[in-house]
Amino acid sequence: MSISKKIRTNLAYGQELVESGVEGAKDARKATLESTDRIDMVTSAAQESWQAATIGVLAGAIFGVLTDDRKPLRGVITGGLLGAAAGFAGSFAWKTRPLTSAMVHGASKRIGTTRDQHWLIKNPVNYG
Repeated sequence: MSISKKIRTNLAYGQELVESGVEGAKDARKATLESTDRIDMVTSAAQESWQAATIGVLAGAIFGVLTDDRKPLRGVITGGLLGAAAGFAGSFAWKTRPLTSAMVHGASKRIGTTRDQHWLIKNPVNYG
């Protein structure tokens, strides 16, 4: 088998793994968000994450003033924006972790199935 054919085969297999992982994550996301206890999870997580963003603005502004000696206003603005983004993102990720873990689990199960099928194609089992 030539090198270019091996590369094409490996790229096709990698693409198949990625596609199966994405499909598994989509299915898990859909199942999680359609369950009755998770309907408003994303909305409430976004609404509750603004408190952490506010704390992040304050912490970032203070840190920005302390680090930018020449132009403290620039430090306040930059630090405040970065602090708000970090606070919101961290809080949102923490509050939506059941969804994230379900998506990771669904993707890994689908990838495992695809890997098993690929292995069986390359190594057929003869029961006769």
